[in-house]
Amino acid sequence: MITNKDFYLLRSPLLPVDFLTRFLQLPYATLADEIKQTFTAPYLAEAIYIASPELSNELRKWQQGLLKGEKDVNKLVLSLFRYLLRMSTRCTPYGLFAGCATGAFDKATAIHLEEFSKHRKYCRLDMNYVAELAEKIALIPEVQEQLHYFPNNSVYRTGDTYRYAAFTIKNKFRQYDLTAVNYSTYLEQVLEKATTGATIGELCAYLTGEEISPEEARDFILELIESQLLISELEPTITGEEFFHILVRRLKTLQQTEGIHDTLSAIQRLLGMPATGIDKYLQTHALVKQLLPDTNNKDLVQTDLFLATSTNTIGQQVITEIQEQVTALWKLPAPERTGDLQNFMKSFRERYEEQEIPLAIALDTETGIGYGAYTSHYSAYAPLLDDIVIKSNASPDTISWNNMRQFQLKRYMECLQQQQMEITLTDADIDSLSTADAKPIPDSFYVMGSIVSESAEAVDNGDYLFDFSSCGGPSAANLLGRFCHGDDLLKEKVQECLAEEAQQHPDVIYAEIIHLPEARTGNILLRPQLRDYEIVYLGHGSVASDHQLPVTDLMVRIENNMVVLRSRKFNKRVIPRLSTAHNFSTGSLPMYKFLCDLQFQQLHSATGWQWNLPMEAPFLPRVRYKKFILQKCTWTLHQKDYPLLVKQAGVQEHFRLFQDIRQSLRLPRYLSIAEGDNELFIDLDNECCVHLLVSTLLKKEQITLQEILQTPEQCWITGPGGRFTNELIIPFKSGTEKLTKALVPATVSTLPQRHFAPGSEWLYVKIYAGINTTEKVLKTVIKPLVEDLSEKGIIDQWFFIRYTDPDDHIRVRFHHATDKHFWQTVLSELYRIISQEIDPGLIHKIQTDTYAREIERYGASTMEWSERLFCYDSEAVIGCIDLLEGEEGENYRWLLAVRGVEMLLQDFGYSLQGKSAFLKRLQYHFFQEFGGGQALQTQLNSSYRKYMRQISSFLDPDQDGNNEIEDAIALLAIRSSRIRQAIHDAPVERWDDLMGSYIHMFLNRMLLSNQRKQELVIYHFLNKYYESRLAMQKKQLI
Repeated sequence: MITNKDFYLLRSPLLPVDFLTRFLQLPYATLADEIKQTFTAPYLAEAIYIASPELSNELRKWQQGLLKGEKDVNKLVLSLFRYLLRMSTRCTPYGLFAGCATGAFDKATAIHLEEFSKHRKYCRLDMNYVAELAEKIALIPEVQEQLHYFPNNSVYRTGDTYRYAAFTIKNKFRQYDLTAVNYSTYLEQVLEKATTGATIGELCAYLTGEEISPEEARDFILELIESQLLISELEPTITGEEFFHILVRRLKTLQQTEGIHDTLSAIQRLLGMPATGIDKYLQTHALVKQLLPDTNNKDLVQTDLFLATSTNTIGQQVITEIQEQVTALWKLPAPERTGDLQNFMKSFRERYEEQEIPLAIALDTETGIGYGAYTSHYSAYAPLLDDIVIKSNASPDTISWNNMRQFQLKRYMECLQQQQMEITLTDADIDSLSTADAKPIPDSFYVMGSIVSESAEAVDNGDYLFDFSSCGGPSAANLLGRFCHGDDLLKEKVQECLAEEAQQHPDVIYAEIIHLPEARTGNILLRPQLRDYEIVYLGHGSVASDHQLPVTDLMVRIENNMVVLRSRKFNKRVIPRLSTAHNFSTGSLPMYKFLCDLQFQQLHSATGWQWNLPMEAPFLPRVRYKKFILQKCTWTLHQKDYPLLVKQAGVQEHFRLFQDIRQSLRLPRYLSIAEGDNELFIDLDNECCVHLLVSTLLKKEQITLQEILQTPEQCWITGPGGRFTNELIIPFKSGTEKLTKALVPATVSTLPQRHFAPGSEWLYVKIYAGINTTEKVLKTVIKPLVEDLSEKGIIDQWFFIRYTDPDDHIRVRFHHATDKHFWQTVLSELYRIISQEIDPGLIHKIQTDTYAREIERYGASTMEWSERLFCYDSEAVIGCIDLLEGEEGENYRWLLAVRGVEMLLQDFGYSLQGKSAFLKRLQYHFFQEFGGGQALQTQLNSSYRKYMRQISSFLDPDQDGNNEIEDAIALLAIRSSRIRQAIHDAPVERWDDLMGSYIHMFLNRMLLSNQRKQELVIYHFLNKYYESRLAMQKKQLI
């Protein structure tokens, strides 16, 4: 049974909607003077400064008469007007624009806000600057000696190596990579000693002995710190007491930090002052610059506004109705959201079957199967893709005609035919859409939405609508955690809620995920300690150490089609939880994303109405279930449909032209421009609002408009200056079954031969390992092996490819035309060299298989000829990659790949015009494969401009010496010579059908990871290069 908790969180804007109404009645000509005067109010000037110091500076110049240009003034007025719309209508907390307050359920509905001076500001230094300060302080030699150091809590051991995540700073952001170091007893001893924290001196003394001098010990410890195997106590925390306060207090206990401590204490005092205006922010900026001279004032201070209310209650009858209708809505089918988890289970079963293994090993991209975007075949560094975001392969335009989609389409078409603006759902409709195999709903969840009514009395009389925003889990705390630092009552209520969840399942550990992906992300992730247990990954926990679960404590297995985590220490199942609204879905480390995804496993984690029509709809009707408005009327406008709307037209002309559009689309007076979660209030009776709408349409080319239900007449919360809009987050709980324990039980005759089994003239070997390991196998095992075997005549040709099925491996094929026993020598030598060169834990398996020729792809008459080319290509590539080292080598890798494609085309006799035409076709097909679109095209063009000179240089043979690639080009030249000699014997007149495959296989061998994505980029680069060469030729002819 679903029941509501005894509290909710009210969110409301800084200004009443009536404050805005006065501006909406003004003609555009008088708007500037009114806005100029309005923002002289200190609290509004402060709100603007927090949002945009740059805009605040322009505002002060204008108010002082220093901003003269009409264009600059108009631009400023429009920006301030947008902010005025935002701080009068939008409830999402942001700086001082909107705030929140904890409310309760009572007999009657009554919410009255106090004046601004009674609201409370919670100001803190942005985590980006706090982290930068902590890092700088930790590097001061005198401080470094006094700090305690702990092991990097991502460290785990596999075979004879320790592996861990370490970061480098690129453009002020952390970029993590999996790093490996060789195991040693000394390293193991240091990590063990540092478990509870130790100073450099303590670690040196512990290590010093007969074999290690104090100087050697010190150098070793400093190296461990630099390589991030040891982490200082000043690494930022995101739960518990605010880290800036911890930092200030710790500095007070350290010697020779008085000056830094005094500065940070002054910042702490300033930010705690209730004073209104911008002076304290200017002073804070000046103090921070003393320590970080390059600091600017943008995003320097994070501010949350906590609203003071004289009354803040919702009537019991109202919440009872909301609860009943939410209960029904959970019957609606849920969208799937854990595709990565399903893929992980599939790969896990294929690799480990019924085993339980350490989680860190499973997610390792070299020794395990990885996770999400970090599966092993995507783990290698590919600098060519640094600036380009390419979606996964675009799937065909297929339509899943499930029950929900059929229902939506039917009701949508009825609505259009009858020219209605609303679809009304009945209980029978809801029941017809429910599924028998529905997953359980979360133990606790939240509902977010707005109560729309003309007065509090009307609300209690049942005369209201609930403007539904979202409903989901896996916890009621998801949207509440980040506000608990500034609201003790809210913190207490959330802790009670989560404790009740844990008590309901005593055989399970609910553990908070503690991880700081980026310093700035800490602004969202900061929260008090909310749970008794924490999974700590690349950060410091706030619970006692015996309640912290390092990732090395976690074991994973698949049971009943479900991923099960177990703590070795407690021998209990572990369910991760993230009690904050961080969007972890993109750019996250595999461990973090895995833990976050696992929250939603086998849960009906969200409900609501998501349109899923099989076509683009310019208009979507309102969807209503009883008092719930599940979707508002929505219109999509395209610039191309309104050619009369041009940028050059003025405010009045935009207003006049839009009236016809308004009438034809039957648009209501009040709308919002919706961009994701952002909504901008628009009054179509106001010239400036319409000008903002049209300007946005012209800039974006497409906009989405939604009706506004909380019109000025439908706002019932009162306060100084009039009525306020509202948004509520209401926590609920459900009575779900107890979770189970996770204790350990512990064809035609003229065709060439197609198939070659082991023992025939072809030996086919698969070597399964991570990408970097297979690269090492190619360099240190396969290269010397084939050179030796070829020289001795044991093989007469060979080739390799990189492959995933789904595990990463290399496929190597060895051939001898007459000696049917050659394979015994090949395998014997292969195993011998592998045992000498490669750690056995890094290779998952080696297997022989039947070689099946791809005759349909390469042609019956050219199959054997193609195999000879593969041999020439493999020998050239394996020689080239043997020359590559480190990140610089990876940059050379793709540039040599570009040159290699050019040389292949040259070898097969393609003219410049032929190259251009061929690459244009290749680029087009790959571009479509990855979804196409203007955004991808823009990124590719931008990347080409970035590398244009490098590409031109690497494609110019005269520059080979300057580019230091003579050795690599010599290897490719040998390939070219052999191809040109063999090409005369090839039974082919036109090579186009085969060239795409030959180039593709060359790039497969040459590129380490993300081969198809990198192929797209390379084809784009060559296409642009050949186009420019052709254009230059034409210009010279003219």
